[in-house]
Amino acid sequence: MSQFYKLLARIQADRGITDDEIQPIVQQLESDSQFDLDDVKLLVELYCGADVRCQAFDELFFAVLERVLLADGQISPSEEFYLLKMLYSD
Repeated sequence: MSQFYKLLARIQADRGITDDEIQPIVQQLESDSQFDLDDVKLLVELYCGADVRCQAFDELFFAVLERVLLADGQISPSEEFYLLKMLYSD
């Protein structure tokens, strides 16, 4: 989990997400071979902490959210928290 916070701090340092930062984000997401709520947490933290996001991040962000949050056909309270955090961050 310490790699999670290092990645988060490094990317958030300039308050933007560029195309060059997408590959390390994808590597972190794929480190455990499956997308889960921890991956959503990382992406939401990045989303909320960035003033500028590249198109590639937005595409990745929404694809992972859709895949994880709608996997079982329901949005649980813990999943709802991250959606609300994202919505209220703007």
